[in-house]
Amino acid sequence: MSYSRYVTVRQHAQNQKVRFFESSRGARIAQIPLEAFPDFWVYAYLVFVDEWRVLIDSGSGFGKNNQNLEDGLAAAAEAWQRPLSFDSLTHILITHGHIDHFGGLGFVREKSAAPIGIHELDQHNLTHTEERLAEVARRMACFLADAGVPEDEAGQLVEIYKLTKLDYQPGRVDFTYEAAGMKLGPFEMLHVPGHSAGHVVIRLDDVLFCGDHVLSEISPHQAPEGLTLNTGLSHYLQSLQSLLGWATNIRLTLGGHNEPIHDLAGRIVEIQQIHQNRLNEILALLDEPHTIAEISHQLFGEVHGYNVLLALEEAGAHVEYLHQRGLLRIANLNEFTNGGGHTPIRYQTLLD
Repeated sequence: MSYSRYVTVRQHAQNQKVRFFESSRGARIAQIPLEAFPDFWVYAYLVFVDEWRVLIDSGSGFGKNNQNLEDGLAAAAEAWQRPLSFDSLTHILITHGHIDHFGGLGFVREKSAAPIGIHELDQHNLTHTEERLAEVARRMACFLADAGVPEDEAGQLVEIYKLTKLDYQPGRVDFTYEAAGMKLGPFEMLHVPGHSAGHVVIRLDDVLFCGDHVLSEISPHQAPEGLTLNTGLSHYLQSLQSLLGWATNIRLTLGGHNEPIHDLAGRIVEIQQIHQNRLNEILALLDEPHTIAEISHQLFGEVHGYNVLLALEEAGAHVEYLHQRGLLRIANLNEFTNGGGHTPIRYQTLLD
């Protein structure tokens, strides 16, 4: 599969209007499409249940995102024949600390005093964004050098990573999920680290809001844990397994991208198989030594822009998983240990 599909499949929302759903107990749900970046769409959700008026995720805050969010609230108010506005929100819940899901908070905070919640392990992304960027940028530069990316290209990729996040103004977080007992009224949370350190899914009756943890058309992006603790493929696969046991009796799963999922267990099994196939493919490739950059090109072909970084991270997450389990060795260990400068790591399967 060409890695460019990671982005293109997310463009479906641009042709959709606000869609409406109900839970088994009558909670009203509006799915609001937001153009987070040009031709890159995400969903926020407005939930109306009893005295609760909850916004789940806020998009990026860039471009048309905030206008899309306002339009979505107006569409829900019209459809439900009830007054709805930002200042009528009771809570704002963020599924995880990626900019396309929380960046709109700068806009929302100006219009709403509703308390904002996120998991402890992603709180830093919202409250100390510049510090977080600096930490990850340094680790990413090391990762790209180890991966065999030329220095000038690596510098460009680090700048691309930072570019989409620089306009966000850090602000308050009012509560964190573990401190709240992983529950807020009728909403229950499960911590599912992997795609991000503090990712949660949120259960309301028989509906699951799953952010980017499980998506209907793609396997959610993975990055090495070496970039951010509590991410990585190992955490992600463990979280998928945890979700299988926790999210029983779920009829409808609503993600941050793509179409609704009506068979959550079946989709989880499909994603698990995608990763197992990718691990097997890498093991076969590494009969001969390769860098992560070379593996990335073999897996995903020619990609451009931000997709280059996504492809490298995806390949790196799978190589890290295999290396952690003793299935790979560093083939050029002497060069890596004794060579001058920063020598890229060449991995190889263990020889019999």
